[in-house]
Amino acid sequence: MMTAEECLLAVGGNTALAKFASCWNESQAEYPAQGIFFLREDFWRPQREACGLSAELDPLLARAAGGIAASEALSRLIWHTYWRVYRSPVDAHAENDWPEAPALGDDRGLLCLLVGLNFPPLLQEYHAKLGLPASVTAETLQQIRHFCDDNYRRAFNGRPGLFPAQLSWTRMYLHNPYVRLGRLEYCLGQNTNSLVVYRRRGGTALRVLSEDAVQYTAGGYRLAVPEEYHNDPGAWRARLEHASGVVRGNPILPTGQASRESIELPLAEWENVFSRGDACLKMHIPAGGQMSLESCGESLQQARTFFRQHFPQENIKAVCCGSWIFNPALQEIFPPSANLVRFQKELFLFPVPSGPWDGLWFIFLKSGAPDETFPRETTLQQKVLDYLQQGKRWRCGGMFILLDDIDQFGKQIYLR
Repeated sequence: MMTAEECLLAVGGNTALAKFASCWNESQAEYPAQGIFFLREDFWRPQREACGLSAELDPLLARAAGGIAASEALSRLIWHTYWRVYRSPVDAHAENDWPEAPALGDDRGLLCLLVGLNFPPLLQEYHAKLGLPASVTAETLQQIRHFCDDNYRRAFNGRPGLFPAQLSWTRMYLHNPYVRLGRLEYCLGQNTNSLVVYRRRGGTALRVLSEDAVQYTAGGYRLAVPEEYHNDPGAWRARLEHASGVVRGNPILPTGQASRESIELPLAEWENVFSRGDACLKMHIPAGGQMSLESCGESLQQARTFFRQHFPQENIKAVCCGSWIFNPALQEIFPPSANLVRFQKELFLFPVPSGPWDGLWFIFLKSGAPDETFPRETTLQQKVLDYLQQGKRWRCGGMFILLDDIDQFGKQIYLR
């Protein structure tokens, strides 16, 4: 049997051997000596159609599949990739430094795309077991097309493929009800955010308090690395106390910052409606298409209806998300009429731990500190780079909207 080191040397790439070799013996024990089923055209062509990818890819996929099948090293690489993403009993995903097989030339991104075309039958089987509508499955399968056309092609001058990390992301859809409903995607989850939400009994007003001992910057934000707070002389820690029928704590403002000024809520007047451990919908924002306020509102309505219908046993209280899209600074970068700004104002924003470059990959398809190689092709890229060049700090942010408030989407109810 070819070793992991021999395979890596044969295919090229900069992946560390220890990372690449993980689960090698397990994957190769199941290596199909008679040929890899998903390299056959009668397999990948209908899956390409299911994902909404163009038929123009067929000759490219056929050429790449043929080249891989003719090489033992490439065949073992693609099988190892497939096994780690879709068959491994433990998380063994591929990252973006996964070997891309330079021997395939401009087809090298198709190795991961051929693996990704296993996603449709696996998702169809999983959704069928859950009793989910075929129409929702079909819509969710379009993520492969978005990963290819909206991300990989944009990064590599139009040539098709999948980023290994985004290929690995598709595994998430196979172990949790995770679906696309209109513009947005959702999966079942539990709230892990450091906040406690209170609603006035018999009313609509909300107050959100920070959990106890959470650390914040002077401006009310959170940092990813605790040591960073040493550079902020105004950093502080929140307090949350229950005593004599009241709760006292530091409020989180709907604009996304925590406040040092403590408030007191009488529990006879205020009810805890959402906190850590409560069931929620984790929202994901896929690439592709404009995020109009109307499309986002329609998607939230669909999500509430869908999950209440198909998972009535779950007491889902809110939709939550953490993303660069909920960075409050976007309201400084863009005008009030911008889709992202309008979306933010319909949600309750809150601070999340964040490094200074978090989320930039999704804007530039490049990681790390921005430099002269970061593209300025879109208005978004231009405005974000201009903001950073002013010496301002980038961050991600969090959001929630209570399911009971989705009917009020479009009225900025949390800013009243």
